[in-house]
Amino acid sequence: MRRVLSFLFLLCLLTGLAAARAAGPAGTLSVYFYDESAGQYGALTETDRVNLTLDGTALYPLDVPALVQYPAGQNGRTLVPVRLIAESLGASVTWVPDTRQVILQKGESTIVLTLGSATALVNGQEILLPDGIPAGVVKWEGKESTMVPLRFVSERLGATVTWDNDTFTAAVVSPAEEPEPEPSPEEPEETTPAEPVEPAEGDRGYVTAVSFDAESQVLTLATDHTPEYRVVDLGSRVAIDLLGAVLQTPAEGEVSLAVDSEVLDRVRYSQHGDDLGYGVPHTLRVVLDLQSGTSYTRNLTVEAGSGGVRITAVPSQSMDELPEIDPDKYTVVLDAGHDGTTLGAVYPDASGTQIYEKDLTLSMVKKLEAILLAQGYNVVLTRDGETAGDLYERSELANAVEADVFVSIHCNSAPTVPTFQGLYTYYHPSSNRSKLFAQAVQDAACAASGAIDRGIASADFVVLRETNMAAVLVETGFMTNVEELERLCDEDYQQSLMEGVAQGVADYLRLAEAQAAEKAAGETAQPTASSGVEEAA
Repeated sequence: MRRVLSFLFLLCLLTGLAAARAAGPAGTLSVYFYDESAGQYGALTETDRVNLTLDGTALYPLDVPALVQYPAGQNGRTLVPVRLIAESLGASVTWVPDTRQVILQKGESTIVLTLGSATALVNGQEILLPDGIPAGVVKWEGKESTMVPLRFVSERLGATVTWDNDTFTAAVVSPAEEPEPEPSPEEPEETTPAEPVEPAEGDRGYVTAVSFDAESQVLTLATDHTPEYRVVDLGSRVAIDLLGAVLQTPAEGEVSLAVDSEVLDRVRYSQHGDDLGYGVPHTLRVVLDLQSGTSYTRNLTVEAGSGGVRITAVPSQSMDELPEIDPDKYTVVLDAGHDGTTLGAVYPDASGTQIYEKDLTLSMVKKLEAILLAQGYNVVLTRDGETAGDLYERSELANAVEADVFVSIHCNSAPTVPTFQGLYTYYHPSSNRSKLFAQAVQDAACAASGAIDRGIASADFVVLRETNMAAVLVETGFMTNVEELERLCDEDYQQSLMEGVAQGVADYLRLAEAQAAEKAAGETAQPTASSGVEEAA
């Protein structure tokens, strides 16, 4: 019996030591891992937090931190939020809810990760993930993120990853940029007619024409079918890929299209086979070379219809065209989240109609604008249609008009928890005045609309970090909840909600006024340091 007790004591001691060793120097997290096969979260699991750097600079996830997943009997693997690592390495991220897939695109590389699957598709080739640890959803302190294996994704995007076990730090180093080849001089050459390419099984049809209208600044990719396309943002150029599309008029090699535009320097297109990794026999790639100082998010809108794809070039707004501001009034900048390019969340309502976040946010901002104008404020919108600058430009606009407050309106989503409802208001962690503003807006908006009060939270959003004034981002409700989506689409509910936000603006500005007056009175009452010295002398 004594031997048995000794053995059990030794076993407990060894187990305790193993647990102590498992706790990494970056700390631990208590998280839930979503089980795709069961369709629900597993038990609360304690795991190790991971520090993350990119090119020597710390990366801070907005929701779930980088962490280690330790499947039973297997090595641990570092998981990171997909958008954090992919977009930091220059890749675009597309979420496909029907198949629960994340598609990463960078240049001519395409990575498809299916949540819960131990394999990934890289340029059409199936590859086993290290230790079979898949991408998946993780919940921590009520926040959710889609997490992907760090080393696999980073290395497939051309980066390198090193691990420091003493600090539990994963250091990612971006791939070295290759210089772009100089364009060859355009010299006429004698060419033989190109052989026509016929659509194959799996293709969708022909591209019948590629044309640019200088007056409307519209590039049209005309098709004889409803096209499916992907946009790949490469910084100084943008690639638009039409999947399963074949040029009706055959072309040998790359074709250049002359354009007269402040946004586009040149348009090129070429016929591809199945080499771009989309899983279709043919793809037409159209490359837009951008003028210096322009970008995809800031200066292009892409729309598709039954007859093709339209790309509209929108020149940047000059800061000389700022609206007139009455200096005797408070100035409020309103930001309708997303736009005709970024779209935001897209979910069906009870009737199956697709609802776009960018439409809901603009509708609410228009109502808020009318309320604030009637109350005597200067109001400036970052967008009043489908086109807007990028997040930095929205912030620059607010700074340029010297706004007193900034309000960004968004809608939330929680695909794995469709019952989740409620309103959040975010502020930047470095700004105490923004925290006060967030609380004022949260309290008033919930009171006016009856929305579930999820409280305020800090986040490192660009529009909160880059603005010079008190700034908040309001997540008005969850589009993934059918009942709340119905409310968000209701004009009366939007009106009540925006009346609450307007009340929060007024409450905060009164509070700021009172604090400024109190501070000024205190400074007047207190002797200065210099006067104290003179009296002592």
